[in-house]
Amino acid sequence: MASHESGVSTQDVLAAEPLVAQAHTDQALCIEELGRRFGEREVIQSLSLELGVGERVALRGPNGAGKTTVLRCVAGTVTPTRGSISVAGFPAGGIQARRLVGASLSQERSFYLRLTGHVNLLTFARMRWDSEAEAVAQVEALEHELEIAQFVSERAETYSAGMLHQLAFARALLGEPMLLLLDEPTRSLDEAAAHRLWQALDRRPHLAVLLTTHNRDDLAHCDAHTDLPT
Repeated sequence: MASHESGVSTQDVLAAEPLVAQAHTDQALCIEELGRRFGEREVIQSLSLELGVGERVALRGPNGAGKTTVLRCVAGTVTPTRGSISVAGFPAGGIQARRLVGASLSQERSFYLRLTGHVNLLTFARMRWDSEAEAVAQVEALEHELEIAQFVSERAETYSAGMLHQLAFARALLGEPMLLLLDEPTRSLDEAAAHRLWQALDRRPHLAVLLTTHNRDDLAHCDAHTDLPT
């Protein structure tokens, strides 16, 4: 694997101790009787789910079934109406849990559109590492691995939907999280970009993945799926 200007290769970055090694648990995610109501509408009735380290599970269901809401509850951006969620034993939404989670959620990109993709990734990487050199090395390694270096030098406001989707996936991988939340991960991606996404996940065998999808091809990359009732 080719080295970057920082002198750190993609292999070097992937060889670094992942956060899963720091968590000291074989359970990446535990959801117990999760329920979420918005006003009079009960979006999620009662969902229980467990993910082990390295396991991939897909949430399926029609639009409005609550798939994205489940991911947001796990990420800590939405508070459950009832039930509990823990990430490696830590309550979802807490500082410890947030450190272990990477997420690419629908309509929640939160990018600085007037900045380049590279500067966006570097900005978020600095939140993960105290060392500037480590932040730069991680960003460059991901840009090389996902083959997005050709467009991250441009301002994010010029990106297509597929390019923003790839940038969001790269950001989700920053810090080698223990649990990855992906909302329709291959939506807007061409075949080559989708292939690179799954290759990146395959290189991270300890990474647990909870995703939503309507795509049958995505299911082939998962260990199991859960259907949400309407």
